[in-house]
Amino acid sequence: MPQINTLSKSLVNERRAITSNAQTLRKAVPVRDIDIVSESIISYQGRYVEITPKAFGQLMRLIGMSKTFANQFEALFSPETKAKFINTMKNAMAANLNEITLVMSPIQKKIIGFSKKAEELISNERFLDLAEGIIGDHSMEITNWSVDSNNGAVTINAFNPKAQFDIGIADEVFTAGLTMKNSPFGGIQIMPYVNRLWCANGCTTAMEADKYTLHNLNQESMEPFFNHLSQLRKNGFVPTGFKDTVNRAMNTSASLNEMERAHRMIQPIVGERADNWIPLHDNIAAYHAINVDTKELSTEQKKRSKTDQSVWSIVNGVTHVATHANDIILDKTIDEADSTRLMVNAGTLLAKDFDMANEMPSPFAKNVLKEATQIGSLLN
Repeated sequence: MPQINTLSKSLVNERRAITSNAQTLRKAVPVRDIDIVSESIISYQGRYVEITPKAFGQLMRLIGMSKTFANQFEALFSPETKAKFINTMKNAMAANLNEITLVMSPIQKKIIGFSKKAEELISNERFLDLAEGIIGDHSMEITNWSVDSNNGAVTINAFNPKAQFDIGIADEVFTAGLTMKNSPFGGIQIMPYVNRLWCANGCTTAMEADKYTLHNLNQESMEPFFNHLSQLRKNGFVPTGFKDTVNRAMNTSASLNEMERAHRMIQPIVGERADNWIPLHDNIAAYHAINVDTKELSTEQKKRSKTDQSVWSIVNGVTHVATHANDIILDKTIDEADSTRLMVNAGTLLAKDFDMANEMPSPFAKNVLKEATQIGSLLN
């Protein structure tokens, strides 16, 4: 059975320093003081500041305009005309949206987001105090600790080596723990984290019953937080309904929609080798063999199209890349934030309502539509 890799004391100290230096900055400014120059640049008090694509999308939503509409507008007019139109819309919103909060990343030196509310920011230092206290109190070891420069989120995955559990299926043994995350947009979140022991794949589950979000650290908020944490501990940090979820995932075919989604998750990391984990192109070829062009299918049609893989298979394809990327890809190093994000995305895929879950069994054979059985067509 593979050993779960954990961070050494020196690496933990290194991550702690990186986390402290990655503290995002917030500044509330009048909406009228911002001018959009382009999708990647704004002007504030005469200075140009870069913004990320996600931040631009947030700004568009705040002023009541979709990014899609903005792109379509640019297709008809010049980028300069587009910027002028957006600024006109922004100024028209100023009466209802007097101030806007800029969220700046000290790593990227860019604005990574805009917020309508000047919400209290839980600092990374206070998050670390809380997270490290939980890790120490529950005898946990850290497997991943990442800082995402794209959104400022800090994520720590930790598990208790003694918190092993099985689900009544041969070779399916897990160890339980927590994912702890601090985001400038979402506050502190805790979610169950599990490692599949026989391959050491890590996965952050996203079962709503187990997820808890903390927006501030006052006593009124902390009491239910620790009550929730206590309940998770009583359950051994095992996600609610995990056994049933895994059983359903093993016995439910992944849809073409779900397979494409999983393939997109890992493709930026493993490139053309993505089919080694998620055999998308083999499945597309199988549909082409029966004269179905999958490019012509709508999303709803893809949700009703079976593949030859179970949901559990594609989830583990994603978690295997997330956990072992640096062992299996020798030509580049994978950012730990990407690995952590994959673990969360895999858990989201596992926790969703499976596309094929409501398929009803058929009592009829595939050739039931032969002429002799078609009552109406025989009536002359």
